Amino acid sequence: MLEQARRTEAWRGRAENFGALLEDLCLNEKAAYQYMRVARRFFFELRLPDDVLHVLATANMSTLDAAARVATEGNIAEIVTVVCTLHERDAKAVLDEMLTGSDNEVAVAPKRVREPKVDKLVRLYRELPDDQRIDLRNALRVVP
Repeated sequence: MLEQARRTEAWRGRAENFGALLEDLCLNEKAAYQYMRVARRFFFELRLPDDVLHVLATANMSTLDAAARVATEGNIAEIVTVVCTLHERDAKAVLDEMLTGSDNEVAVAPKRVREPKVDKLVRLYRELPDDQRIDLRNALRVVP
């Protein structure tokens, strides 16, 4: 429904922009865009059957988001197996490998080389729950 509201601009008249609508609905913007990418790929583009969607729904959203970036009609069985059988960290590693080695039409940004300490901070930040991320951004006075 979020994707449909964004695409058709159904938020007009209810909010100033789509971001304001998400705020009114108390939805984290990053999470909302993850939901929309996952729904777009698995529901609208690949039109997966309900039983497969129910199985995928047991996975972590960030893992599903990574899977949506590499899923195609040709590899969907493998994607479902990876997402549903591997631990989150292992599944993401496999999906990242698929993304960097994929020939599908997903644009892949070149990886920047960062200092190991910076990589560790980024990894730790990504592992924080949303409320702790917000607290950290507030403490650092970072505007989302």
